[in-house]
Amino acid sequence: MTAFAHVATYAQLPLRILRGSDCRLTADDGREYWDFYGGHAVCIAGHSRPEIRDALAAQADALAFYSNVLPLEIRDRAAERLTRFAGAGMEGVFFCNSGAEANENALKLAIQRTGRTRIAALTGGWHGRTLLALSATTDAKLTGPLSPLLCDCVRVTPNAMDELERIDDSVAAVLVEPILSIAGIVELSPEFLQGLRARCTAVGALLIYDEIQTGMGRLGRPFVAGAHGVRPDMLTSAKGLANGFPAGALLMSGEVAASVKLGDLGSTFGGGPLACAAMLATLEIIERERLCDRAAQIGTGCRERLCVGPVAEVLGRGCLIGLRIPTGAKPVQEALLRSGFITGTSADPTILRLMPPLTLPQAAIDELAAALTSLVRGAAPETAPRAAAVTRERL
Repeated sequence: MTAFAHVATYAQLPLRILRGSDCRLTADDGREYWDFYGGHAVCIAGHSRPEIRDALAAQADALAFYSNVLPLEIRDRAAERLTRFAGAGMEGVFFCNSGAEANENALKLAIQRTGRTRIAALTGGWHGRTLLALSATTDAKLTGPLSPLLCDCVRVTPNAMDELERIDDSVAAVLVEPILSIAGIVELSPEFLQGLRARCTAVGALLIYDEIQTGMGRLGRPFVAGAHGVRPDMLTSAKGLANGFPAGALLMSGEVAASVKLGDLGSTFGGGPLACAAMLATLEIIERERLCDRAAQIGTGCRERLCVGPVAEVLGRGCLIGLRIPTGAKPVQEALLRSGFITGTSADPTILRLMPPLTLPQAAIDELAAALTSLVRGAAPETAPRAAAVTRERL
């Protein structure tokens, strides 16, 4: 067996992680790191939560899997709990396995419901690698080779009110991230979201919020859906939905849910017992520990502390933060990694992205601020401490 058995399709950071606990990761050399990336916004309640481990073990002992050919009580409970958590008029849910699948099925439903074959999305949006989701994605490297297979997509510039008229009665749905994450933490204004809602209603298009990164409490509320008086027709969730166990969900208004017929959607593994158990445990943690409130506090702490060193501006809110670094984010990411911080970049080369667990302590923000400050002073970055030398108090 060779090192090449796992096909190299990802640019990877130069370290091997053996274990994680809350917001800390330990590498194979014993060094510890603050995780400001969360496995790409996935570990929303922290790493290796015993409540989720125990929920998975108990469910595996009872029933590890059965498909949707049989009703399952745990699937029904997960659907009820998730729609109640989401609010914003979301009354139905279809479970799948990933964010791309959730977006694919949302767009499929919109096309089925309207009979139209065009969609609309924002320039800079990133929605997944399946064909309909990819049609709405701005990434020429991915879309170029597949362009003959992609759906016709109308592009609108984020926050450009004068471009909303491009969405006409030929458009089945508009798919938007309330904060465009990969584009560089581009936040949509309340006025633009309200304008989108009004335009979709006027032309009969469905409004879909892609909340794969912005949902599950990350921005200080369950989802953006419902904020600013805007209720989308559908919203999609994944990533933090089950805190690392693969799960995706398409939530829909009562009207859309009532229009779905037998056979319109399907997934062998979607809504499996283990995924539902992890989902229920994650929702329990978020609500019991008031992690929505905690996310808002983390966002405030980042804005107050992190505009230091090479950082010219702090973007975003909650636990979806962008640090604008005019000299370039990549060298700063590399220096921070040497100092013991895992962070992310974006399609904008000046934006360093932070997507930590919602349990991140203030001490981590303070230490990151100190590390950033040392960069501008030219101080040598500290080596990440070894696990045996560090004791962290769990929130």
